[in-house]
Amino acid sequence: MYILVLFLPLLSAIVSGLFGRKIGARGACILTSSCIVISWIISCYIFYEIVINSSETYIKLWRWFDSEVLTTYLGLQFDSLTSIMLIVITSISALVHIYSTGYMFGDPHIPRFMSYLSLFTFLMIVLVTSDNYVQLFIGWEGVGLCSYLLINFWLTRIKANQAAMKAMLINRVGDIGLVLAMIKIIEEFGALEFSTIYSILSLTPAGYIDREGITIICLLLFLGAVGKSAQLGLHSWLPDAMEGPTPVSALIHAATMVTAGVFLIIRSGPFFEGSSLALTTITIVGALTAFFAATVGVVQNDLKKVVAYSTCSQLGYMVMICGLSNYSVSLFHLTNHAFFKALLFLSAGSVIHAVRDEQDMRKMGGLINSLFFTYVMVLIGSLSLMGFPYLTGFYSKDLILELIYEKHYIMFAYWLGGLSALLTAFYSIRLIYLTFIANTNSKQEVFVKAQESPWNVGLPLFLLACGSIFIGYFGKELMLSNTVFPIISPVIKIVPLLLSIFGAFLAFMVYDSFSLKYKYLNIRDLIENTGLRGWILNFYYMVYTFFNSAWQFNYIINNFIVLNILNFAHVITYRVIDRGLLEIIGPNGISRVLIRLTQNISNFQSGMMFNYVLIMIIFTVLLISGYRYF
Repeated sequence: MYILVLFLPLLSAIVSGLFGRKIGARGACILTSSCIVISWIISCYIFYEIVINSSETYIKLWRWFDSEVLTTYLGLQFDSLTSIMLIVITSISALVHIYSTGYMFGDPHIPRFMSYLSLFTFLMIVLVTSDNYVQLFIGWEGVGLCSYLLINFWLTRIKANQAAMKAMLINRVGDIGLVLAMIKIIEEFGALEFSTIYSILSLTPAGYIDREGITIICLLLFLGAVGKSAQLGLHSWLPDAMEGPTPVSALIHAATMVTAGVFLIIRSGPFFEGSSLALTTITIVGALTAFFAATVGVVQNDLKKVVAYSTCSQLGYMVMICGLSNYSVSLFHLTNHAFFKALLFLSAGSVIHAVRDEQDMRKMGGLINSLFFTYVMVLIGSLSLMGFPYLTGFYSKDLILELIYEKHYIMFAYWLGGLSALLTAFYSIRLIYLTFIANTNSKQEVFVKAQESPWNVGLPLFLLACGSIFIGYFGKELMLSNTVFPIISPVIKIVPLLLSIFGAFLAFMVYDSFSLKYKYLNIRDLIENTGLRGWILNFYYMVYTFFNSAWQFNYIINNFIVLNILNFAHVITYRVIDRGLLEIIGPNGISRVLIRLTQNISNFQSGMMFNYVLIMIIFTVLLISGYRYF
């Protein structure tokens, strides 16, 4: 039963990928969706057995990695963390599969697409059910491969090619960190199984633990998480990944690839508890990521990129709270985020389909009447993202800020998180207003023909909306049972809510056409009379350009890092080493020496008798002299 949760997605991926032409598009859609739904049912059973009945399960399949004293088994570990992740992965994946049957209708390569989705799900399940780092690394690399295949699904698009390669290359940096961490773990502990390593950590006296080694392991593991979960510095692949189909974006951002980094931190929690430096680093990076992504999301005009930067910001919250050792709260926010983020992405796909694949919000507007159901779905997802009271996001997001406020030594993280909440509300309401409420900027033939998507697109949206409303309420008792809630002032408790309300109100003030006419506040005349117009406009353009360029990270990385690496590669590794030393010492050098030697020897073959006689006399004299000497 437990192994079926792995086997069914793999089976559907193989059949749909290899026999897609035989079973057809409809057969591939039915097969893959059915297998993932059955996997979800099995995941629910596993959740009941493990979380409700408190019965953890460990399955050893066979020994497959045997090197001297290091032996690793192919095994599965089903604990509370794994069971919750399985619910998240299979539920979101099942809804994305059903949604894809409608969204991708008419595409000539649906079997290949559905095969990639199922393979993506299988490898993510491999990652979360692993009982050792080697097996986890297989799933880790597998989801990276599938993200490349899915982002580049429309392979004739140059931007999709570039985005896929960018995602793959940036994630390689994080993968190096994970590999080095595994090597260091072997050096320190001589094992890679989670249970063995954590038993050693718990039983070894504090004075006998190498704190420096633990810190190095933690920082390397965190480097891997930074790449996968798009934290500040290695984040630039995430918004570019929007070049893939919308179901891919939903699956990557909600339940699979970007959650893998957070999962790695939670799974490696016993390591991080041994290094205060690593925990502080995690908190700082998470807080900066949350604030950075929120500022960039405010000025994005692409519908999917706004939601993508919101993912990056929410991942910052998850990582930030891990730095305070509240791993269950991070997992709770990850679960809640999966539902409302999948809802936002899939709703965005419904809007994009309705307006003939237009993604610029400035070219939308006025869609509330023709797409009322989608409008309600986006509204529910956005309010949950903002942390509106009693929706799913409220139970985890506000708790994260409360727990951070309790730690006075890292108060700046609280204020960065609070400002991020304000900006999140701003760009969420901005998205709703520009897409649905503002006067339309669409072409007439597009606006008139805009209509709701079919039932197989609407049904997943409705189910995700239910999850975005109720999951937080029903999940808090199960997932936060071991959390010590902070005792803080009620005024502090409502600060995040007040910031969100202020951000939403500010968005309406800025973008509502009624306010822009300055009916109540004649701001334009005030600016003109005080002579501040030029200075204010210059400051606005400077800030807007800076935020819209994502803080110039791409420029800095390309010009100061990538360009120098390319120059080094050309001058040193190519011209000096490859075309220089290796060719001189290697095959070309040897061939040249042999050619010159044979040419010199061939000069003795002159065809003249006196030359041959002279050579014979010389070698005879040398032979006689040598004989007498020895």
